[in-house]
Amino acid sequence: MSTSEPVPDPSAVAAHSAPDAPRAHAGSAATPALRVRTLRLEDEIDLPAHLPRDLTAAWLRHGQGMVGIGTAWTCTTSGPDRFEDASARFRELAAAARIDDEVGTRGSGLIAFGSFSYSASSPRPSTLLVPRAILGVLDNDPFLTLVDVLDEQEDAPDAAGAAPTDWRDLFPSTPRAERTRVQIDPDHTPDEYQELVRRALGMIEEGRAQKIVLSESSTVHLEQAQPVATLLSRLAESYPTTWVYHLSDVIGATPEMLADTEHGRLFSRVLAGSRPVAEGSELAEQDRRAFRSDAKELAEHAFAIDSVTSRLADLTTEITASAEPFVLRLPGLEHLASDVAGELREGVTSLDVAGRLHPSAAVSGTPREAADAAIAELEVRDRGGYASPVGWMDAEGDGQWAIALRMAHLETPTRVRVQSGGGLVAGSDPVLEHAEALAKSRPVLRAIGRPED
Repeated sequence: MSTSEPVPDPSAVAAHSAPDAPRAHAGSAATPALRVRTLRLEDEIDLPAHLPRDLTAAWLRHGQGMVGIGTAWTCTTSGPDRFEDASARFRELAAAARIDDEVGTRGSGLIAFGSFSYSASSPRPSTLLVPRAILGVLDNDPFLTLVDVLDEQEDAPDAAGAAPTDWRDLFPSTPRAERTRVQIDPDHTPDEYQELVRRALGMIEEGRAQKIVLSESSTVHLEQAQPVATLLSRLAESYPTTWVYHLSDVIGATPEMLADTEHGRLFSRVLAGSRPVAEGSELAEQDRRAFRSDAKELAEHAFAIDSVTSRLADLTTEITASAEPFVLRLPGLEHLASDVAGELREGVTSLDVAGRLHPSAAVSGTPREAADAAIAELEVRDRGGYASPVGWMDAEGDGQWAIALRMAHLETPTRVRVQSGGGLVAGSDPVLEHAEALAKSRPVLRAIGRPED
């Protein structure tokens, strides 16, 4: 089911007011006509330094990407058809839009940011959102996109539309704030979580599943609210090789690309198998060799690769994966990684691919249905936007959809919920699995604040 209306997202962590929203277009009665203008900018722009306090969407990597403010249009969907419904609504919007794009680069023109919920039964809606204005820097090509909602009768811009102005006025400097003290309340004690791991391993031994990805969440109480823009800036600075994202109630820095499509080509990066390391350190070479040959890690990785390649068979004309996994080094963790590439069939969009792949074995398990049933039985909370597709798509259907990992849900100005986990297969060690889950929470916890003394 789906609804669409041009209303702003609620403020989550930062105490700020969103820009005025345009007139509502409720339900599916009428698709609004948007006028989209992308202007080339001659300035050199440090994008992470221009994340405004009132931003509504962000997508950053290696200091480049896109940042959006305001809301010109949004669509919320739920249920098993949430991906298909959102894609259809956006295609309707794109067909009716007037697009004047003088840049013609990736990410220019009409763009929708999206965050989907993990489960079809989740009470949290999935969202696509078109901002009022987007500041972008991709392939070192800076641009500004402005979006107006056209009046249906007068065929003129709505008075609430984003007026052309200097990009610095729309995207002022990123606010700075001292890291606040935080109190972390995990859902389980170490012993309780390790017992959940043992229960999951018992299910695997019984033959209910070959792999189950279990996660842990913690409620983090902030002494002082932190602007979302500040959190994003910290994540982008500390984890430049990840995809740093924000939309609606999710924020994070993920290393896992689910579906990156451009001109019919598909790229996907699969991570499965992890080793925690000390911050600022890395595995010794002999430990890394052992990691790459570990039977348990390789089995988990093989499940994840197969979950991608097998599900895309009818969406692609060809698909290949790395001959063997490589080690991806990130602060605090090293992963076994493989890259998947393919040629898409005519008319297949990035969101089609993301919807088909979700949830992959890297975040659910194998077989998918059995693993998700085990997750529902073992985890005390709905996953919400955790481990689900987050990213963006353009009017042609190309875009990037990562998996929302290394993330937090923004619940109130002084309360967030972080979540992370790991894949369990026969032979997994409960103590090590708990340590891995904790290690994966470090990035967003360090962006938020510092633990109480």
